Amino acid sequence: MFLTPTRARLLWCAWSILILLVGILPLHNFVGHAHWQYIRWVPTPDQLSSPSVLLDLGIDAVANIILFVPFGLLYTLRGLDGKPFSPGRLMLMAFILSFGIEYYQVYCHNRSTSLLDLLDNVLGAYIGMRVGEMYLRKKAAEVMEPAT
Repeated sequence: MFLTPTRARLLWCAWSILILLVGILPLHNFVGHAHWQYIRWVPTPDQLSSPSVLLDLGIDAVANIILFVPFGLLYTLRGLDGKPFSPGRLMLMAFILSFGIEYYQVYCHNRSTSLLDLLDNVLGAYIGMRVGEMYLRKKAAEVMEPAT
């Protein structure tokens, strides 16, 4: 098998670092004072009526979800050796990582903080976890019924 639990663990750590770097770079944007007034908690009705803002929100949502899918997938595939994993722990780690990045961005120029980003990131990790669970079930079924 190409992907072993050890490789999955290493890839998961590397992907976590990549997520962190995507969220905080470039470092020169950090200014040390908060920009609380620029946080986008939820889209306003004016924003939702603008096609360009909707497109921007959609692209941002898809990008955030896709960024965290491997996070959930690789975490789940660490269980290839049959050891169970904790979905709750995965969701908590995705939330903490995303929250930390969003909080950091409050103190940056040219970065925007959004509650939707946080939710999209956790959703991406959840989707990755579900895909990983399907893969693990498939592998377990193949072991039970070897191909003839």
